[in-house]
Amino acid sequence: MTSFPRILLIFVILLTLSACFQAETVVKVKTDGSGVIEDTVLIKKDFLDQMKMMVEGMAEGIAGALPGDETQGKSEQSAGAQDKPKEFSLFDEAKLKEAAKQMGEGVTYVEGSKVVAGGYEGYKAVYAFRDINTVRINQNPGEKVPGSPQQDGPDATKTKEYITFSFTKGKPAELIIKSPASAFDKKPESPEVAKQPQDSATPPDALLTQMTAFFQGMKFGMAVVVDGEILETNATYRDGSRIDLLELDFGKLIENPEKFRKFSESKPKSVEEAKLLMQDLPGIKVDLNKEIRVKFDRKKP
Repeated sequence: MTSFPRILLIFVILLTLSACFQAETVVKVKTDGSGVIEDTVLIKKDFLDQMKMMVEGMAEGIAGALPGDETQGKSEQSAGAQDKPKEFSLFDEAKLKEAAKQMGEGVTYVEGSKVVAGGYEGYKAVYAFRDINTVRINQNPGEKVPGSPQQDGPDATKTKEYITFSFTKGKPAELIIKSPASAFDKKPESPEVAKQPQDSATPPDALLTQMTAFFQGMKFGMAVVVDGEILETNATYRDGSRIDLLELDFGKLIENPEKFRKFSESKPKSVEEAKLLMQDLPGIKVDLNKEIRVKFDRKKP
């Protein structure tokens, strides 16, 4: 039996998205197949402040539970001060360097900076790669949220929805952007599953109101920018040398109550499934091509 509370749990655990979370990944590719990845992650500042308080509280609790007598506490007071945990921050270069390893062979962390803008706080990180053929980008942004079960939890591998690339040098160069196959190959639910009654313990309208507040302001996107002129492509959304793979603004979904209800009842378990459900919404960009082909060359002077 599938309940509306479980639908909400699916969004929180599997997508790990919240109203305070925004993310954008832009992959920039040169004509020789090298390039950079720009990753921007923002969380609403008031929510981030709550997270900081929780982390500090947990650190103090652990410190208070450590064994030791009163004499040791006095003699080691200065040493303890030096061992005080550093302040919690989304911008953690050690973690960003580790994240580079998940993006494929040869991807390295170049630089990063803290970002504060419009009531949001987060970071922008830049990674470099020598060969786009070895790069993979997880289009599910949930693992970028601190404390997310997608980072280290038992279901971490289930939430990896990798965008991969195939590149051939030449004049023009050709880039193929490959989407995860999960949604395209998904089998329809059996009639027995579809007819299962829903748990009415929580009124659907009340829960939808909660979900509306939860998703308001949430957005994330992914794009590829080629260093040159696009000569030929089957991409759905192209603006000059930029190709948008997805641009999901859940505020647009909330503006249409009927579609939002249908989206909630459909229980998408991945970003790829969410893309299929949101493709017809105004203001939403979703490219459903299984493979996006791009031929490009250097711009003529």
